Amino acid sequence: MTEGKKFKDLHKTIAINILDFIWFKDDNERYHRTFHTREDSTGELLSEDLEIHFLEKKKVTDIERTPEDPLKSWMVYLNNLEGKEMEAIAVNNPPIKKAMSIEDAFIRNKQERRIYELREKARLDEISALEGSEAKGRAEGKAEASQDAICKFLDARFGSASHTLQKQVKQIDDLELLGKIVNTIFTANSIKEAKAVINNAASN
Repeated sequence: MTEGKKFKDLHKTIAINILDFIWFKDDNERYHRTFHTREDSTGELLSEDLEIHFLEKKKVTDIERTPEDPLKSWMVYLNNLEGKEMEAIAVNNPPIKKAMSIEDAFIRNKQERRIYELREKARLDEISALEGSEAKGRAEGKAEASQDAICKFLDARFGSASHTLQKQVKQIDDLELLGKIVNTIFTANSIKEAKAVINNAASN
């Protein structure tokens, strides 16, 4: 294989990791790093179509407030700059302007914000359950947290129409099954779709 050879029919995959902490401590000014996959012994590049980026927000706290570089503009946005300065940056950067509009619409939509909060709570509850003291306690805590997250989402999205489905969820104690449901239930846009997610997870 020649260096950087492209795989046939492989779409380019780019992973962007935005870190709220400093991971690469050898350079406190270099906030953007790009990685590719290489063979351990020879250093041969596997493919140009696989790319991983790391952006460290903590390293750009002193960045100029009106950067000309697009990436620096995004870093300013990700560091939650607000007001006229951010609006000035958005004028010259249409993608950031669009992101700000979507963010504003999301904040104004109470239901969508509530669903986002429930999704985050489910994620944090799962982490908390895994960090419990005893194995059995961890399993029980994780199952209860997952059931609670699913039922709260169903209630927020579908109200009383989901009560029967919530009872069904409360009877599920299989962690793997609950995990499958948590990973997909937030995409359901109707009670029918939510029921299908739960039933499909149970049947697989």
